[in-house]
Amino acid sequence: MTFLKYLGVPVAYDPKHNTYTLTEPFDHLPFLSIKRSEYAAFLVARYALEALGDTPDAVLLKGLVERLSVQMPPEVQIHPDTLSSILQIDASSQPRYPARYLEPLRSAAEHQQVVRLNYHGNNRDEETQRAVEPYRLLHRDGYWYLIGYCRWRNGLRSFRLDRIRGLEVTREVFLPEEALDLDAYLEETFGMHWDAQTYAVCIRFTPYQSRWIKENEWHPTQTLVERADGSVELRMEVTGLTDVIRWVLSYGGEAEVISPPVLRRRVAAEAHHMAALYTDTPPLASTREA
Repeated sequence: MTFLKYLGVPVAYDPKHNTYTLTEPFDHLPFLSIKRSEYAAFLVARYALEALGDTPDAVLLKGLVERLSVQMPPEVQIHPDTLSSILQIDASSQPRYPARYLEPLRSAAEHQQVVRLNYHGNNRDEETQRAVEPYRLLHRDGYWYLIGYCRWRNGLRSFRLDRIRGLEVTREVFLPEEALDLDAYLEETFGMHWDAQTYAVCIRFTPYQSRWIKENEWHPTQTLVERADGSVELRMEVTGLTDVIRWVLSYGGEAEVISPPVLRRRVAAEAHHMAALYTDTPPLASTREA
């Protein structure tokens, strides 16, 4: 109560009702002090959320920023056009489909409620019904994913939200496995496909490509070994190889799988298949700069 009176709120204690009441009409609390840099941070957060698509949080934050802008004194006010002209947030990873199930799934995960999905998986190109214990919602590579325990598959699975054809949030409550460290589990993946086996992966990149490989962190477990010829070996422990195969192939002849043998065979098979598609096509002159 002392703090409210300090802010100028006409409040007093009512012993009869054991509560606090206003002694006179009061329409608004005084606006708390906010710095220009703090207001700019709200605008940046708004643009960042909008880059993820039409999510409930983006809508809420947009409304909050708009209400703040009305209350800002001139010395703090920042026009959105000014900020957007000097700050750009790449929306290339924006979901291609509306995340229409994002809010009910988030609520189900928060309250540990089992959900039933009509899910269309691309592997078998068919729709199945799943009972899932939702653990986490993850945005990666332009898509929203639900990570949860699938009772049909008896294991942890990921579900792309745009492939969910129907959703029912049940009243059944689940208890997540205490031994499950979801952060550690997701760190072991490379992309969004994984299996029960962990692989020690080693990929060698040419001296040309090594310059870019050394600039990024590709996996939490990675180590980089530089070789005398300027090439570099990327070593990491991953669960699942599907996304690793696609990633290695994207580098063409600049990357070679050293291990494990199963990854080397699968990349070689894909490369052989690709080469067969172009057997009647003359090789193109290289346009790559040294």
